[in-house]
Amino acid sequence: MQIHFVARALASQWPDIDTLDEDDIAPHARRFRGGINNWIVQTFIRLRKPLRVAGMTPTIGERLVADCVNVAHRDSLNRLLAPYHRSYIVGVRADRPPLHSCKWELVQNDLEPGGPQTRCIPFWPQPGLVPRDAERGTRVERIAYFGRTATAPAWFYDKRFHSQLRRVGVEFEIRVGEWFDYRDVDLVLAHRIESPTMLRHKPASKLVNAWLAGTPALLANEPAYAALKRSALDYIAIKSPHDVITAVERLRGSAQHYLAMVSNGRRRGEMFDVAPTKARWLRLLLDEVIPAAIEWRDEKRYGRGWINQLARMSRQKIASKYFKLRVYHDWQRQSYLRIG
Repeated sequence: MQIHFVARALASQWPDIDTLDEDDIAPHARRFRGGINNWIVQTFIRLRKPLRVAGMTPTIGERLVADCVNVAHRDSLNRLLAPYHRSYIVGVRADRPPLHSCKWELVQNDLEPGGPQTRCIPFWPQPGLVPRDAERGTRVERIAYFGRTATAPAWFYDKRFHSQLRRVGVEFEIRVGEWFDYRDVDLVLAHRIESPTMLRHKPASKLVNAWLAGTPALLANEPAYAALKRSALDYIAIKSPHDVITAVERLRGSAQHYLAMVSNGRRRGEMFDVAPTKARWLRLLLDEVIPAAIEWRDEKRYGRGWINQLARMSRQKIASKYFKLRVYHDWQRQSYLRIG
């Protein structure tokens, strides 16, 4: 059976897609940003060979293909009159509103209750991740934030915060570019001002990447991080600049604790590395999706397809409005609490 991956702007962003294999992902790490590039393009590249070995026909394009399995991001599944009913769709929700236009809905954490066709697949770890240089030992001299800064707290840029860190021998760096390079980073810092509704749908990527990089993490206690926490060695929860300074001083003063966090992180990160994530994808597609898709293909009828699709898309549009309303109310409540 054909398994088709759907990625918008493929011709302009990935004209070389047919020449890329899994070994090319690390050298092209800078290109793998955003939901579609990682959930769809990266997944296609990583699964292409094992799917062929399993007897499948993996393909990728900018539009859905009828009568086969299609794997698509929610951003590609929100057109009211697109003929989704002619395809067997595995939809990736990511941090978007719920999906109803697909047969399967994939989420990146299992914090919210889902339907019988909802499955959790962790986000891929950072492509091309370069671990912290082991020769740095237990020194704590550089702390870094990796990621976009649209929701970063104002204190990330506070000169007093940077000055306090320098007084204890630490520089703080905001890395908006080289998200994969942890070689000279001794601590990871992550905190953002975001709607609680949105946070419940975010992945635990910054924690997982820190684990795999061998770098202890200081993180806001977001739901995805808290759900993975098993001990105090997993990460240090922070809320404020004061919490960061306290954690830095603690780790600078205890080489044993620093090494314990590094060792624990490497163990915890193993189950979220590329190989187990790939295995989760293959189990889902080969053991669950393909048998169900074959049954659908043999029994499908297009007679009521448009009617059923309009009903599903109506539910999806309503769910989207409700999701956005929850986010809006979150911001309103947070503004009220700040003023109060």
